[in-house]
Amino acid sequence: MGISLFLGPRDLRGQNTANVTGHGASLRRMGGPPEFGGFSDVDATGDPGGYAGYLDAVRDVGAVAEWKERSFALLEPRPGAVLLDVGCGTGDDALVLAGRVAPGGRVIGIDVSAAMIDEARRRGAAGVVDLRVGDATRLDLPDDGVDGARAERTLQHLARPEEAVAEMARVVRPGGRVVLAEPDWATLVVDPSDPALGGELARSASERVRSGTVGRRLRGMLAGAGLAEVDVAARVLLVADAARARLLFDLDGALESAVAAGRVTWAAADSWRADVDRAADGGRYLAAMTAFMAWGRVM
Repeated sequence: MGISLFLGPRDLRGQNTANVTGHGASLRRMGGPPEFGGFSDVDATGDPGGYAGYLDAVRDVGAVAEWKERSFALLEPRPGAVLLDVGCGTGDDALVLAGRVAPGGRVIGIDVSAAMIDEARRRGAAGVVDLRVGDATRLDLPDDGVDGARAERTLQHLARPEEAVAEMARVVRPGGRVVLAEPDWATLVVDPSDPALGGELARSASERVRSGTVGRRLRGMLAGAGLAEVDVAARVLLVADAARARLLFDLDGALESAVAAGRVTWAAADSWRADVDRAADGGRYLAAMTAFMAWGRVM
């Protein structure tokens, strides 16, 4: 089985995954990931280190590294090229790209979070990557200023992701590519779960970020921005370990949101948790979600 390309806890090892039971008790387990909605404004969360640690845990997953490599290759990096990483976070991907465009090239890393840019500088990106605090929907770059641009797991946190895609298309020179990679939270499925509760899990998972279904829209947004040679790939992300899936997808957080919204009862939530534990003990558990990558060429 594979595991998620996109989501991971701060540390997949040594976490407390003990059950939390009883009506009215929090469904969220200790040691889980940070609130996903906080990625829209990390600086306001008061926990930038937790979000940086989450990104580190995701990056350490082998399937994530494979997905990232595909996005890097689609940018067609070469010595002397200028590339843009939108939503660069801790700067690790931008550093990799900087090595691919040397000598003579340059990578610009933009993130809305000043704390993330500071962390990128601390990790050694300063002087290697041109790091900037900025808004993905209003890039402070000239038209045709870079040879390619990418955004990975960034558009889901924007209320108007199409504006960011249009901006990326604007700043990429003719012939260059825009590469986008995002999950589609509404495709989240868990076995065991009855269809009604499973649907509410996916709905809550999608609603906790600003654009939870943006993955399915990537191809259309690139075409709408006027790009040519637009193509798309999809990959189903599988997790067969219940404790890990709860951390990777924050299933407890999604379920808690559904309960708080009145769409799932405490009794149904407790029953589902018991079903999950039995399925996990019997080797019958599975969680899955679809991820999309799309790319196009500026003409």
